[in-house]
Amino acid sequence: MIRSKKKVVIGIAAALAVMAATAGCTSQGAQADGGSSSSSSSSHLDRVLKSKTIKIAVQSEAAPWGVQESDGHYEGFDIDIANALGKALGAKVKFTAATNESRIPLLQADKVDVVIASFTATDERAQQVGFTIPYAAGGTLVAVPANSSIHSYDDLKGKTVSASRGSIGETILKTHFPDAKPSLFNSFADSVQALKSGKVDALIENNVIVPQLAAQDHSLRILQGPVLEPSLMSMGIQQGDQVWMNFLNTFIRNYNVSGENDASSQKWLHQPMPDFLK
Repeated sequence: MIRSKKKVVIGIAAALAVMAATAGCTSQGAQADGGSSSSSSSSHLDRVLKSKTIKIAVQSEAAPWGVQESDGHYEGFDIDIANALGKALGAKVKFTAATNESRIPLLQADKVDVVIASFTATDERAQQVGFTIPYAAGGTLVAVPANSSIHSYDDLKGKTVSASRGSIGETILKTHFPDAKPSLFNSFADSVQALKSGKVDALIENNVIVPQLAAQDHSLRILQGPVLEPSLMSMGIQQGDQVWMNFLNTFIRNYNVSGENDASSQKWLHQPMPDFLK
């Protein structure tokens, strides 16, 4: 009888040891496979909350989306939402100037936490970065000199058209105007200067930027025709950071319904926020 009881006790102890070891392996495996503890600690959200600083890539030469003034401060439509994001996180905003071409490399190199730079969410770009829900909508137009013989999109055949590298304008030139001659520049400002100096025949850019450009410089006019490639603009982040993505999507929804986005759109873009974003 005594031996039998000893066998039962030993058996129970062995079973408990196996259960403890199994539980330990399961817990470690869950974290290694991307459990909540692991994913949270590696998220940009966690980094921002701990450092109290958020690094945001914005445009510095693309009014009204983002411009860096002579005293160093930034302003524009994207700057408003960037500052609102920093406030929501209780974090200091650290801006990094980005061009259309450098937006994706900045994310891939982990130089910034998020890109807020009139970033159109295309299928091609979504293969390299993660996109939030949209916070703005846009499209593309063409500007030409006021005295230009170009009067329609068909007239762009054989003409030299400037665009900034990495922009939707560059893509549209390749897909919609294969007979035009693209002239690509590193920045929007260089692209505009090429048009004003007569180095190119036309410029293709965002449908908010082009009207303001024409309004400020009466030597330019907008080429008549429909807005090209209506698009949605989103924040861009590194792929795979679902914790950060969830927070940003929630922030954008709240920013959209609060009225702040509409007020900023009226101020900078001179148009109301689209109803489908509210």
